[in-house]
Amino acid sequence: EARDMSPASIQEYILSKCKKLCPYFDPKETFHAFCGARSKSSRGDWIIEPSQKDGNFIHVAGIDSPGLAGSPAIALEVVKLLADAGLQMPKNNSFNPNRAPIITPKAGMKGLKMGPVGKNDSDGIDEEKMASNVICKCEKVTELEVVRALHRSLPIDSTQAIRKRTRAGMGHCQAEPDNYNCECRVTAIIARENNVSVDEVGIRPWPATSTLSQRWIDDNEKADLEKRMMAD
Repeated sequence: EARDMSPASIQEYILSKCKKLCPYFDPKETFHAFCGARSKSSRGDWIIEPSQKDGNFIHVAGIDSPGLAGSPAIALEVVKLLADAGLQMPKNNSFNPNRAPIITPKAGMKGLKMGPVGKNDSDGIDEEKMASNVICKCEKVTELEVVRALHRSLPIDSTQAIRKRTRAGMGHCQAEPDNYNCECRVTAIIARENNVSVDEVGIRPWPATSTLSQRWIDDNEKADLEKRMMAD
């Protein structure tokens, strides 16, 4: 049934429920809307078990709520199942389970600088300058935080990956080009640090899973959202 619903009917369904749950919710403040697909187990429980075809392959599927809270325990269970399957797991004495943070807490705007592209940009070496150069104005993400994320063990080649690690582009303007254009700033840093051209950097897809008609909605669409919220 949900597959046949239009974006407008989906919004009406969700917003009308929001009205009952949170009467003072203002749909005109909406700046992003998205949905995702999650596998659902027909067993009524999570599937965490060896494959019947290959015992060395562990199924971890149908993980719904509270999967996020349960993820550490799930990981330990998978390790146990792999050991039972015969996987040799010698202890890595050099492994450090503690990771340095990417995000640095801010004291308002103290020590931070904002400006047009190029004004405060560093050469990629001066950490003090990178720590003061704001790349995303809404979330106060600095150049150094983006660089830290890029230098982790997991390779990053897109602005979406940086967004999920630092919140760059997650603010109210949603990386609006006419505001601070943070997505282009992040793209340039990724290209510099990975030694690739900006054309090789993945940027945020649109419309992807959004139910909105455009990335930056206008007053007319905000008014439509308000009408849909008031539907019975």
